[in-house]
Amino acid sequence: MKYLFSFSIYFLFISKLISQVSFTSSDLPIIIVNTNNGLPIVDDPKIEATIGIIYNGEGERNTIFDARNEYFGKCGIEIRGESSQLFAKQSFLFETWDEDGNDIDTSFLGFPKEEDFILYGPYSDKTMMNNVLAMHLANEMGHYSSRTRFVEVVINDNYRGIYVLMEKIKRDKNRVDIAKLNEIDVEGDQLTGGYIIRIDKGFYDGWASNYDAHNSFNSINFQYYYPDQNTIQSEQKSYIKSYVDNFENAIASNDGYNDDGLHYTHYINLRSFVDNFLLNELSKDVDAYRLSTYFHKDKDSKGGRLTAGPFWDFNLSFGNADYCQTSDPSGFIYYQCGGNSPFWWNKWLNDITFLPAMKCRWEELRETILNEDYLNTYLEDHKVLLAESQVRNFTKFPILGQYIWPNPLFFENAPSHAIAIDIMKDWLNSRIIWLDNNLPGFAVGCDKFDDPDFEVTMEVSTSDLDLQSINVFPNPTADYLQISSNEIIGEVVILDIFGNRIKDYTFDTKSEIIDLRNLVSGSYILRSGKRIVSNLMLVKL
Repeated sequence: MKYLFSFSIYFLFISKLISQVSFTSSDLPIIIVNTNNGLPIVDDPKIEATIGIIYNGEGERNTIFDARNEYFGKCGIEIRGESSQLFAKQSFLFETWDEDGNDIDTSFLGFPKEEDFILYGPYSDKTMMNNVLAMHLANEMGHYSSRTRFVEVVINDNYRGIYVLMEKIKRDKNRVDIAKLNEIDVEGDQLTGGYIIRIDKGFYDGWASNYDAHNSFNSINFQYYYPDQNTIQSEQKSYIKSYVDNFENAIASNDGYNDDGLHYTHYINLRSFVDNFLLNELSKDVDAYRLSTYFHKDKDSKGGRLTAGPFWDFNLSFGNADYCQTSDPSGFIYYQCGGNSPFWWNKWLNDITFLPAMKCRWEELRETILNEDYLNTYLEDHKVLLAESQVRNFTKFPILGQYIWPNPLFFENAPSHAIAIDIMKDWLNSRIIWLDNNLPGFAVGCDKFDDPDFEVTMEVSTSDLDLQSINVFPNPTADYLQISSNEIIGEVVILDIFGNRIKDYTFDTKSEIIDLRNLVSGSYILRSGKRIVSNLMLVKL
């Protein structure tokens, strides 16, 4: 409640600071929207408007007096978002229409043809880079996420500042490229693919997981996204629920196999889940795992495994939140901001398959797109790209040096866009260093994980990875913990959930009992070397 109260107070204050800007030209593409008779855009339904896009080419000046040479036509437009609707700068969803008001696929500014697009208005994110950077990294990892393009927007002759043109999540050959699932597809291979599901807030049709969320007594709710709740058939509902149930049953088991003898890797594209974890943790997105979290599945004949993605909604990431320890570049956001997060990730942070797959991928990406120089250059290039337009944006919305929910202090006090970008770079570099030192696992057997069809079977077991096997028992526990290994245990560290060291040990044996009587009840992390061995739960009687 305190966040909602403070949000309302600052909104009333900031809304009074909106300024008028004389806007005639830009070095960015210009999008001009005019509604019929100047009607205000509302949340729902979409209202009719015209949309024109002016772009004279790379390095050329664009003016509002130029012909709408990139695109001009009808559209339906509405406000999008939830809490962000109260911002002075709102975001919009629009779909392109023909003269009769029917949806029509359209291409502009390098976006493939489609009909549904988003004008995302970065407001509390004073760098204006969070979604752009996250989408870029996801695409560079080899996964579809929305393409992005910075533009300046005018609505009904009112300058609205810098926006990010984005793609709405849809099943499409140029977006989430999976099979179309028709109403008649209720058996055989046709039934097995063409699904997009998500974990998110709101009241939508779906199903509840058979397992509680991590460290919670609430079950995870999966929502039907495609086909949506109005068109999905009962057979399709049963199929995708059963598929996810079998996947979760395998993860929940002691050895990763369900009652059908299938390992959890049989059901998923492991690389996509590894990358999902790494990007969520790199960005410390407060919504990670528990909100705006999408998965998709194609037909069995086309690979057919559950795939994590596309990524979505990173505006409260990269340090830009004053809760869940997001501003602190240390710690795992999975443990710091839970409540609705699947239990899978906690299991995987103890898993002999997931850990090496994750560590191999991290070390690979650190050489390319997660290299500090690469990231610094990318952000610096966008600082230059927005150097002119950000002046107009922050004249329209004079929020620099002001608290905009949920800015941490360093973004609240940033006096300029350039300094906000520099703060983001510093935070990101510190975050990478922390992950280098704290991501669990060892990079072994890496070639195996490059196979998109990688699967652990009884014939190709996790023992083939030649990893040190470390077991702890019991867990949960009250006073003592037995730790055993097939090799000399070596260094063992107990940390709290924020990554702070609580106890250190060094053992030259293969089995030891650790006295935990002086620790209070709660969650802890046990680490051996750089590998997280177990997440401990102490329950004092």
